[in-house]
Amino acid sequence: MKSILIIICLLLVHSMYAQITVNECIENGLKHRPSIKTAQADLAVAALKSLDAQSKFLPQIALAYEYRYNPIIATQVVPTGLFSGTPTTETQAIRFGTKWQQNAGVTVYQPLIDLSLKSKIKESKINEASANWDLKKAEEDFVFEIIKSYSQILLYQLQSQESASDSVRSYISMAMMEAKFKEGKILKTEWNTAKINHNNNLSAFQKAFSNLINEKIYLNYLTNISLEKLLADSYAPINDFLENTPNNSTFESSIDFQKFLTKEQLLNQQIQTEQTQYRPTLGVQGYIGANQYTQSINPFLANSWFGNSYLGLAVKLPIFAPDKSINLSKQLKKQLTVVENQKEEYKSQKNKDILQNSNTIERLQKEIAFAEKNIALLKENLDIYQARLQTGQLEASELNTQENALQKALVQQLQLKEQLNKTFMDRLYISGNLLEKFKK
Repeated sequence: MKSILIIICLLLVHSMYAQITVNECIENGLKHRPSIKTAQADLAVAALKSLDAQSKFLPQIALAYEYRYNPIIATQVVPTGLFSGTPTTETQAIRFGTKWQQNAGVTVYQPLIDLSLKSKIKESKINEASANWDLKKAEEDFVFEIIKSYSQILLYQLQSQESASDSVRSYISMAMMEAKFKEGKILKTEWNTAKINHNNNLSAFQKAFSNLINEKIYLNYLTNISLEKLLADSYAPINDFLENTPNNSTFESSIDFQKFLTKEQLLNQQIQTEQTQYRPTLGVQGYIGANQYTQSINPFLANSWFGNSYLGLAVKLPIFAPDKSINLSKQLKKQLTVVENQKEEYKSQKNKDILQNSNTIERLQKEIAFAEKNIALLKENLDIYQARLQTGQLEASELNTQENALQKALVQQLQLKEQLNKTFMDRLYISGNLLEKFKK
């Protein structure tokens, strides 16, 4: 009994010290959670890939060098008869080249028109947006888990305080029963029932307090805030955050819905990319360099290097590419149909969830209001019964029955509050307002 009184005092004194806020928990959790860091890294990679795709329109410069030995010099047949005064069909085999040859130069290609490349750049931007939504989804799920844990802690604190108060009240009733029993005014069974009621309250307190400690340990795991701080400090309420969510919330701003839209956009862009695979490309291509021809190894032989360069437009028109799928466009269109159907199913489900959620919140609020009124009446009755028992105007069994009824009412009230908190959080999650509400 003394330990219970000490714990009650500690629970009441907590409000005098530093408070932990849900935003503090979220901020710490997002900083240290490995899954969030992984999603951030994926977004960074997607951004780099987007930059890489855009760089394809930069000039492509290549430096080439070759030093080779020609054991057999290529022979060309030259129609020498065409160069005489009277053209004839005479030909002569002539070897062009030397035993040793060096080639060095720079090739430059500047893309001008490439519809496929432009489409792939758009794809990379959409992929980057998709990675950003994946990050937001990871953050949303994690924040939702923190809020659930934080809310459970508040409920377990309330349950601990109320069950401790119940234990004190049932102890008073049990002490009165004990005195009456010693006076021979009540039966042993009635005193035993009072002790059972008190033990039930003590058990409820121990369970609530144990749940509270376990939930704080779990919040430590989620947020990386020191367990000593989580155990010692009090917790700021979040009821205002949860209850002030508009009842007309919709799901269009939710991350899941935005991911569907991004997936559709990506598939449409991939279809467009596939359609541009066989479009002509245009670019400027140039080369500047020199060739050396010698009969022996002598890289620095004077007067043996000869310049070479060119500049022109390069046009390519792909006709057949065996490495390309012949029905990829059809596959992508089928995938797009699947995503569109999934999106419509998601919309129907979320519309249903929003309507049910609003109805459940309204029902739970009314049930809690009635439960609170009933508890107030039961407590008032219990005080009257205790006073009447003290004066010998009441049977002990009636007090035990009233005590048992109050215990059941308190348990029901806590269950209703837990359901209401969960329903409020579900509404935030469905509407996509979770991060907006809690992540600052």
